[in-house]
Amino acid sequence: MLLVIAASLVLLLAVGGKLLAIQAMDTAQLAQRALASRLVTKTLPAARGVITSANGTVLADNAQRYRLVVDQRNVARYKDSAGTTVGAWGAAQALAGPLDTEAGLLYPKLNGDKLWNVVASGVTSEVWEKVRDLDIPGISQEEYAIRSYPAGALGGNLVGFVGSDGQPLGGLELQYEDSLKGTDGKEQYERGLSGDTIPLGANSTQQPVNGTGLQLSLDSDVQLYLQQAIAAAVKQRKAEWGTIVIEDVETGRIIGLADAPTVDPNNPGKTAANERGSRALTDVFEPGSTAKMITASALVQEGKVAPDTQFTVPYKWKAPNDEEFKDSHEHEDEKLTFAGILQQSSNTGTILAGQRLSPQQRYDYLHAFGFGASSGIGYPGATAGILHEPGSWDGRTAYTVMFGQGVAATAMQTTSAVATIAGGGTKMPQQLVSGTVDDSGRVTEIPPGQGTRVISEETSKKVVSMLESVVTDGTGKSAAIPGYRALGKTGTAQAPAADGKGYDGYTASFVGAAPAENPKIAVSVVLQRPRKGYYGGTAAAPVFSDVAGYTLRHLGVAPSTEKPDTPAGEWK
Repeated sequence: MLLVIAASLVLLLAVGGKLLAIQAMDTAQLAQRALASRLVTKTLPAARGVITSANGTVLADNAQRYRLVVDQRNVARYKDSAGTTVGAWGAAQALAGPLDTEAGLLYPKLNGDKLWNVVASGVTSEVWEKVRDLDIPGISQEEYAIRSYPAGALGGNLVGFVGSDGQPLGGLELQYEDSLKGTDGKEQYERGLSGDTIPLGANSTQQPVNGTGLQLSLDSDVQLYLQQAIAAAVKQRKAEWGTIVIEDVETGRIIGLADAPTVDPNNPGKTAANERGSRALTDVFEPGSTAKMITASALVQEGKVAPDTQFTVPYKWKAPNDEEFKDSHEHEDEKLTFAGILQQSSNTGTILAGQRLSPQQRYDYLHAFGFGASSGIGYPGATAGILHEPGSWDGRTAYTVMFGQGVAATAMQTTSAVATIAGGGTKMPQQLVSGTVDDSGRVTEIPPGQGTRVISEETSKKVVSMLESVVTDGTGKSAAIPGYRALGKTGTAQAPAADGKGYDGYTASFVGAAPAENPKIAVSVVLQRPRKGYYGGTAAAPVFSDVAGYTLRHLGVAPSTEKPDTPAGEWK
């Protein structure tokens, strides 16, 4: 009896202890598990920041879409208008119309015992309203945003694009991802067996923080004109590609930057992968004779020559190391001033004058004007170009760098170089993003950077005068702008072959500024491997005349009223 009583007491104590644990100690855990079974966590996506042009054209924005999801256990209770339970098959038939599909395709997604299953994605608000009005139990929506590009290909090569998963894949979308993407929020709420929210249940919301948008320095009207102009030039000259860059001389801001071919970020797959970015920032070329303006600036700044310094210029010239150089066209010995050497774009004349500079000076000025250095814009894939130290130059490169061979630059760099000369000798940091945009659309300006002096104002005036004579009396006559005085330099350089062995075709370019008496804009035009007219003065200079003239008129710049006073090109 004592053993039975003892065993009974042990059993009673065990049962009592378990009851005490359940009622007093495990209550919180059981309640937590019950709450977890009812609790739903929903992501509240942050809106990606917009990208606009300087004059407000929206280049990148967000479009709201919905993802339809279903609790399959609840959809089985669906009744038709007559009150008859028709379940998943009836729901499939009802949804087929608004979703523009077949009931047979929807039924497998609705039938079953899953608590969550995707029925359709990419649903617009109009379609969701029709679905909601069907009042199908278990059907709900999850809102998300897709990236849209309302202006299509306008600025598309710069803006870039995002993938179907919302991840940036190129351009400014990738460069400014951290500020554009924002931070997602979340919402938690209790859901009953029917799938409806329990009004007095545990609910909490953490609001998303939307991304910060960008305002570009691009003028959308100028940008459209440039894209049409370079596309027409590439087609007319049968070139591989082309670029135009226009920079505000005073601020360094990029007013327009066009590439051909272009890309529409709404459908980037239609454009070859190597043509989706901006070649003006990522592709290099030998600048050719446009680099002579840097040699000229260095010579004048160092006091080695003046615009009227006289030279007898041969067709061929042999260096002390037996390297031979020649001009593009055969001619008798010519009596040219240094201004005349620039006018006629003479290679031999440039060497005769340029050898007064040491190799280190030649390098230093090329680098000071931006060659071999980053633009500072930070665009994905942007390059600093190619400029080797003078210690690695061979016997030929030491001379060819003076007329733009043996060195490679981007269109952005050549634009900056001519802007520096035209802008009084101060190199301004180039700027593509001029402000940030908050949720309300308010723009906070990013001021222009501080400039760096490269040459004196006096040197700038002398070189500007010589470059104006290139347009009035030299190889750049096709660059003349009706109503405005212009300055600039033609360039025709051999284009390296794709396999790195020798050269294949030419790069035609023109860089310039206007109006010459008070430069406002600097312009670079590049056509790669044109097969129909490959000289810079033939292929690129007319494009400069067209786009520079349009931009000046669009910006309201008054036409020139004074006649140019350019230096003589010859002497007797």
